[in-house]
Amino acid sequence: MDMVPIISVVGQVKSGKTTFIEELVRELKKKNYKIGTLKHTSHSFDMDIKGKDSYRLKESGSIIGGIFTDDSIGIVRDFNEKKDMDRIIEDIFYDMNIVLIEGYKLGKYPKILVMKEQDLEEEIKEYKRDEIIAVLGEGELITELNYFGKYEIKKIAKFLEGEFIKPYSVQEINLYINNKPVILNDFVQKIVKNIIDAVIDSLKGIDKKIKEIDLRYKKGK
Repeated sequence: MDMVPIISVVGQVKSGKTTFIEELVRELKKKNYKIGTLKHTSHSFDMDIKGKDSYRLKESGSIIGGIFTDDSIGIVRDFNEKKDMDRIIEDIFYDMNIVLIEGYKLGKYPKILVMKEQDLEEEIKEYKRDEIIAVLGEGELITELNYFGKYEIKKIAKFLEGEFIKPYSVQEINLYINNKPVILNDFVQKIVKNIIDAVIDSLKGIDKKIKEIDLRYKKGK
């Protein structure tokens, strides 16, 4: 995979999406994975109290605003296009093992469909079928899709671990050109890695115990 695995959990209102994500996060945490969560809403929102200093600073015209303490931070960032939102999500959660979004059915990400009723064809028609990686329901269901009971949390966690989390963990180099991810094969990854390592080794005055390097290049005219 070429970026952190991001999964949308979709379904009708009151289908159990939030409860499912809560239980799944708890199960994945037992395996020491780093998990990010997001809630998509169609309504605008303010993360701060109107009139407070941090609110005023953001409203003065800054694109990014926020508030932080010694142990946490909250950020609000404006964007103009959906592609910007996707890239921002990937940038913010880049160091997670997996990100779970509640909702965002129009997004590009793979989806887990939580059924409210046991009528797959009725509920799935709102989505592109090839984007559905799993379906959750109650009782038996005959389908070619991966099907789990709503409460089979351990099985679902194992499925995500094998299909998404572990494959991503072996990816070392992620390349974006004009905000679009570019898939690199193992040979090209090795070349890029060796070049970057050689450049870093030649630098003086930096910590050589490196866990991660973030390199951004903006081409001039």
